[in-house]
Amino acid sequence: MTGRRLLLGETARVVVRGANWVGDAVMTVPALRELRRLLPRAHLTLATRAWASGLFAGADFIDDILTIDDSRRGRIRAFAHEVRLWRAQSFDLAILFPNAFAPALVARAAGIPARVGYATDGRSVLLTHALPLPEWRGTRHESFYYLNVVAELERLLTGGATVARAEPRFDLRASEEARRDVEELLRASGARLDRPLVALCPGSTNSRAKRWPAERFAALGDMLSERAGAEVILVGSRGEREVSDEVAGRMN
Repeated sequence: MTGRRLLLGETARVVVRGANWVGDAVMTVPALRELRRLLPRAHLTLATRAWASGLFAGADFIDDILTIDDSRRGRIRAFAHEVRLWRAQSFDLAILFPNAFAPALVARAAGIPARVGYATDGRSVLLTHALPLPEWRGTRHESFYYLNVVAELERLLTGGATVARAEPRFDLRASEEARRDVEELLRASGARLDRPLVALCPGSTNSRAKRWPAERFAALGDMLSERAGAEVILVGSRGEREVSDEVAGRMN
């Protein structure tokens, strides 16, 4: 690990570069909660992709969301735009959850004085505090991979180890407005709201290899409906419509 000593008084404005995919973003929730507990008076900004930002709307453990949307820009223009956004916020500390080189380059180009993340993708030179990969990676739930970043930050700031002992909390609060909107959508789609609701997401836009077979999702949906009396809802993006239709077609 490299870099100068981090001080609590120097962490007034913190940006967290979130994970790129929705599933990974969910697995960062425990780490974000622990970061809020570790830095209760800091202003925490989550920089995340547009498709994951809705997960954190109204979350009580962050103060702001900085949406990363490079869909209408070329790679160089998107990079320059993101650097400008980060620089304008005058962040003191950047915490990088993704392993990729690009987020570290953005943080360095934006002039953020302290930059913490894993020493992956040849980006150690861009980080002030490059963290070694944990030996247990691949044997523990992925949420602990993100929690470990905050645990290492705690060690740097206070020498403590409370985060390392924390049990992951994944719960997210939805606003009353969001709840009403969802209820209206469900009713319009024909869902029976007097039954338990179970959402299944059979697709995976970034890797078909991650998909559980459609026939097994269908069997699970039938079991939930028949044994638990649940209303089963299939959710996903437009690119996952085909596999959702297949699951629906296989269900009783």
